[in-house]
Amino acid sequence: MNQAKSSDNTWMYINSLRTFMGPDSYLTAALLTDEVIHSSKDKSSTSLYTTLLQCADKAGVANPFPNKDAFHNFYRLVSEGGEFNWGQLLQLTLEYIKIPVLPEALVILMTEEFRRKRGTVLIAEAEKFAASLSQIIEQHPDSKFLLTTQNQDYQKVLEKMCDGYANVTVTLTNIYRYEFINKRFDLILSNPIFGGRDLVDDSHFICRETDFVALENLSLHLNTGGLLEIVLPAKISFAAGKAGDLRQFIQSNYSIRELSELPEGTFNYTGIKTYLLKVENTRPSEDEDIDVKRYSAGDRKNRREQLTSLEVEDDTFVMLPELEEQGSWSVDRIFAKQDEDFVAFQNSAIRKELLKNVAEIFRGKAVKGKDPDGNIGVVNISNIEDFDIDYDSLDKISLDERKIATYILEEGDIILPARGTAIRTAVFHKQPYTCIASSNLIVIRPNSELLNSTYLKIFIDSPIGKKLVTGTQQGLSTMNISYKDLGAIEIPLPPIEKQQSIAKTYLEELSAYQETVRNAEKRWNEALKKLQQF
Repeated sequence: MNQAKSSDNTWMYINSLRTFMGPDSYLTAALLTDEVIHSSKDKSSTSLYTTLLQCADKAGVANPFPNKDAFHNFYRLVSEGGEFNWGQLLQLTLEYIKIPVLPEALVILMTEEFRRKRGTVLIAEAEKFAASLSQIIEQHPDSKFLLTTQNQDYQKVLEKMCDGYANVTVTLTNIYRYEFINKRFDLILSNPIFGGRDLVDDSHFICRETDFVALENLSLHLNTGGLLEIVLPAKISFAAGKAGDLRQFIQSNYSIRELSELPEGTFNYTGIKTYLLKVENTRPSEDEDIDVKRYSAGDRKNRREQLTSLEVEDDTFVMLPELEEQGSWSVDRIFAKQDEDFVAFQNSAIRKELLKNVAEIFRGKAVKGKDPDGNIGVVNISNIEDFDIDYDSLDKISLDERKIATYILEEGDIILPARGTAIRTAVFHKQPYTCIASSNLIVIRPNSELLNSTYLKIFIDSPIGKKLVTGTQQGLSTMNISYKDLGAIEIPLPPIEKQQSIAKTYLEELSAYQETVRNAEKRWNEALKKLQQF
């Protein structure tokens, strides 16, 4: 069967199934139907349906077909249309249930490591590589492949896809369990579940999230000189706490070969910023380079288009001591450090201090409901303007002040969004009524003896300040800033008198600018009114 015919048939089969079942049942229906086709000698409607029920009972699954007629119609369609294209059916099913499948361009990038001899290869959760599996296996006949999956249907489909390849084994196992398999490999490819916490046995691991567990667990299954290539959310690069401990574990015990930032929309159904991390099981050395890259999506016009190519947009390297000094794996920070202005900032003689050491930082409070006559004003992202807060548009709530005592805003507090598409800051000024910030905002309360509020706003709004803050963001198109990570950025800290002088000049020039704008608008409106008197 030619490829075009096979593709048409796959769509035809899915369109038939979707009339009476959900996408999570497509593979079960296809597998059962295929088994009936190859095992039933009696082709009568009743006998075929009986065989279907027997196959379902044997497999320990529920019959996905609502009735005998639905099954018989689908059976006849498949019998006339021909064999399933199992790889395409698996890929489309995963896309329908919104499981990120690796685009072919990313698979090509990851399989470049086959230029070195890779005797044993593990492809973890191999269903996510469905579109390219056959090509990978056929192009590397000298490698022995182990494909893992957690799903019985995926296992059966993968076995059908790999039928005839003597160098391939498919295993039902869970890579998020410490003893998932007793083997080591020369190459491991993985696109783990992002951020899951459904672990039964997590006592062996530094972190609980599934993606972090995969990084730690799979690295333990590398042969000496073996390489792990794993796709991870960008939070692995900067997140504090246990994630920081995991980064330290990796860079202390393995060689980081590459840190690469992947383009927005690499995966369908998620806008999470992602990295490609390459970790080798060799003793880390301070003299070896770590490749740092930022990829673009080739000639793709927008993120909704299929990713067909990956091109290197920026390319540099760092050494391990530089990475350790930075305290993160942030590609943005690595490139930012190499910017002329940033280098000048880092090398300047001015004193610098961690923000958390000179300010209190906390998240705003989640509130429910609105009351126009309420006693509490709530500052939201929408209230933050270019230079101030629009106090007239604040939502109001009714609440006992004692319940929000720790969240009440004070004169000089800096407010900025915890999520969104742009960094906007404002200095809070005390109002006749009590105010708090919503949970979508981060509040920075400077120690007034060490840090001037307006000075801090000026720095955060500066190009260098924005680079430092956006270096903590978890999303690509949408920022998601942690107030704990924000505390780890360094700020320049001249004497308080110098800060006050800078703030005074800023406020004077801002006032002059605003006055000029108001006068210009007044003149324009007056002139326009005269010109329109016909």
